[in-house]
Amino acid sequence: MRTILRGVAGVVVVAAVGFLWAHFGLKKADAPPAALDRQASVADFRVDFPSSWHVAPAQPDPGVPLNDELTLTSSDATHAQLVIGTAHPAEPGGLPPSLLAALGASPKPHVVSLGGVNFDRYLNVTPAGGNVSESIYSLPTTIGTVTAICSARTQSVSFTSNCERVLATVRLTTGGVLSLGADPGYALNLNRIIDRLNSVRRSAGSGLRAASVQTRVRAATALATAHAVAASSARHISGTDVSVANRAVVAALDMNAAAYRALARAAGAADIPGYARAEAKIAAATRALDAAFAQLRGLGYRVR
Repeated sequence: MRTILRGVAGVVVVAAVGFLWAHFGLKKADAPPAALDRQASVADFRVDFPSSWHVAPAQPDPGVPLNDELTLTSSDATHAQLVIGTAHPAEPGGLPPSLLAALGASPKPHVVSLGGVNFDRYLNVTPAGGNVSESIYSLPTTIGTVTAICSARTQSVSFTSNCERVLATVRLTTGGVLSLGADPGYALNLNRIIDRLNSVRRSAGSGLRAASVQTRVRAATALATAHAVAASSARHISGTDVSVANRAVVAALDMNAAAYRALARAAGAADIPGYARAEAKIAAATRALDAAFAQLRGLGYRVR
């Protein structure tokens, strides 16, 4: 009988500075992006950008008070520019009140990892009174909140992507980056749960490939129990803004437990069609756990 050994095996959820570290593959681009072969700097930071972009004179916007402002324009898109500066909102990492008010309805940002740091991103918004689509980014630092506005008259995925490539090169010349609020307590608790689960995965996983049917049954049963215990433990932890994502983790772990129980039953009964169905359930449960980790990633956590 074939077997699938996928899922949490080898996944390490690390609590380092309050983050779960995650690694996901990148989609292949149709063409290589332009090299970021030029550099610009102001007192607080520096960035790299492509040669088709240019540094433009700063045109301060009274509605978006920024210090140490840098404006980059692109010849690849009409009325397209990236403005980066530092702001001092009341809430670290937040937007200037005037800009936040212009967005209306208190939009909720999503976390995006650029250059190894996490930015809050407001994607494709149009401030009141504006006539261009903007994507707004904020990064809390010890010198203020680095705030970037990527705007274009016509919304362009490629231009926004280039803005994010440039923002990924932001390097502070003074001060340091602050966390967006990932909960280190939640990360630590989940790390411990996943570590115990991984230990069983490593010790029992090889049993699924054994020639002995009973060895396969024992291995699948051990994996089912380990996932069930992990689900029960995760069900009792909580963290800032992670309740929905944590419920998804618990549900995916429960799915894995059920799938491995089905695999054990099918192996013990020499039920080849049932074994294949159980393999399919394991694959689905693995995808569900990947999706749950992706939700945590969207909240600023990462897994590797």
